[in-house]
Order: sequence, then C-alpha cells, then structure tokens
Amino acid sequence: MLWFDGCTPGNFCNAYTHGEEWLDQVREYIDENIAYVHDFLQKNMPEVTMSDTQGTYLIWLDFRAYCNDEKKLEKLMHESAKVALDEGYIFGDEGKGFERINMASPRSMIVECMERIHKALKPEV
Repeated sequence: MLWFDGCTPGNFCNAYTHGEEWLDQVREYIDENIAYVHDFLQKNMPEVTMSDTQGTYLIWLDFRAYCNDEKKLEKLMHESAKVALDEGYIFGDEGKGFERINMASPRSMIVECMERIHKALKPEV
C-alpha cells in the first residue's frame, strides 16, 4: 500500500487517539470565523443573510435581497469582488441567489473575502 504526505496508519491512530485538543481548537477557530461573518454582515450588509451552519464548516449567504439573477451574482463575485465561492445555483434551483463559503479557512482570507464582497456590493447595497 502506498501512503502520501505522512498519512501513515500510525499517524491516523495518533490523530484519533491524541487529537482531541487539536480538534477542539479547530472547532473554536471555525466558530470564530462564523461569528466574524455574522457580525460583518449585520454591520455592513444587513440585506445579506447567513444560514445556520447546522454543524458544518460551510455557510450559505443569501444575496436574494440584492440580486435574484444567479448569473449576475456570479459575475459580480468573480469580476467585481474577485472571489470564487460556490455558486448556489450549482446545487439546484433552491440555491439561486446564494453563495456558499468555507469557514475552515484562514481568518485573513475570510476577512479579505468579506471586505471584497462588501466593496463590490457597496454601490448597490
């Protein structure tokens, strides 16, 4: 069997048996990222709402109050904000007007992403 990137059976065992502190730290960091986005939206873009994470590290941002055209929203994200999020429409009609963002990311990237979106929406919101 071939193993890559230090992913040996011993490392997996260590992660499962001794990784609780690390996991607690990761969960706290993700929760802080989620809180940051929530607060940022309330202060800067109250028209954009955020879904409950339901125990995951992914959040859905609802831009329908701003834009119901999923292609226009995608263009705004890519060309104006210069961010690449998961376009909601790729998950079906229910996702139109939404963007999905990964909260298991460095805080600096989350901050920059939100600031770019805010700047791109500012003339409209």
